[in-house]
Amino acid sequence: MTYKIKYINLQAQHRAIQKEIKKSIEKAFLNSSFILRDEVFKFEKKICKILKVKYCVSLNSGTDGLLMALSQLGLKKGDEVITPSHTYVASVGAIKHVGAEPVFVDIKNDFNIDPLDIEKKITKKTKAIMVVHLNGRCCEMNKIIKIAKKFKLKIIEDAAQCFGAKFDGTYAGNFGFAAAFSLHPMKSLSVPGDGGFLTTNIKKVYDNVMLLRDHGRVKQGNKVIRKSYGLNSRLDNLHAGIALVKLKYFFKWVAKRKKIASFYNKELSKLKKYIKVPNFEENKDKYYDTFNSYVIQVKNRTKLKNFLTKYKIEVFSHIDKGVHLEKNLFKKKISLPVTEQIEKKILSLPIYPELSLSDQVYICKIIKKFYEK
Repeated sequence: MTYKIKYINLQAQHRAIQKEIKKSIEKAFLNSSFILRDEVFKFEKKICKILKVKYCVSLNSGTDGLLMALSQLGLKKGDEVITPSHTYVASVGAIKHVGAEPVFVDIKNDFNIDPLDIEKKITKKTKAIMVVHLNGRCCEMNKIIKIAKKFKLKIIEDAAQCFGAKFDGTYAGNFGFAAAFSLHPMKSLSVPGDGGFLTTNIKKVYDNVMLLRDHGRVKQGNKVIRKSYGLNSRLDNLHAGIALVKLKYFFKWVAKRKKIASFYNKELSKLKKYIKVPNFEENKDKYYDTFNSYVIQVKNRTKLKNFLTKYKIEVFSHIDKGVHLEKNLFKKKISLPVTEQIEKKILSLPIYPELSLSDQVYICKIIKKFYEK
């Protein structure tokens, strides 16, 4: 189907900056700079400067960032990592791939992990907490850090959807042992393909992940020596150059996303009987959201989704089934009431900087038409 309004419109974003992107790509080809060259290192330094974090390692995906962060914890078979079920499967898959067991906890109404449920699920086998910052909002990190200190647990941040967001003045990527970010095209900071990076404030973690991403190789002076086995998880120069261009505009884009979210909230709040909008104005002194997604909770979601599709508006219900409900992946029956209730209702609306006011008005008009018919 050809949509009148796409869920995400990367073509519009690229049109606005295509001259700079073209220049960056041409530079890479002219210099034959493709693997671990200047743009990669400039990108890593820029991330450190923006997030106020000591170290950044660019990688080929956010999933690899999670795998590498978890690999540094020394986890053994049977060790447990607490995480929400309301997340993309990559978060849980990373835990399984390092030999540990995920222990699922419930979420709050802002879709992020519930600190109260974390403490209830801690056992002698618990070694870490993996928080997942969803939709451009950080988790309630003051409470989670307090719990982690009390039980001597490490914190891993899945910040795939949360680049640039802050909690209590601190950027995501600084709250724990290490954090993983994604540059997937669906993210607010993206490249045309796969990409990601890991941040940490621990030198040993940084050194080890630098080895892991490039087959155990490291540069010493004018020589490259092999110190260990590793993987191929490098962010290429072409993508790093494009990400550098986009970083210049990122926070301007966030401001536009916030304006769109505020418009949606204003208009859709008129349908309180049918729709629950995200309350990002509450505790705004503690949260700086980047609006990677705009997610509402609605009645009659499937019918509304089909109705919007009929009017050529593309929408998604991204996480409508927690990992604990994936029968092929998780056999044990557990109850996560808030997760299960919310996942029946969630719907993500288009939110990107180039979304016109007229398109925003049209989206709200069609939603109102559905509920008022």
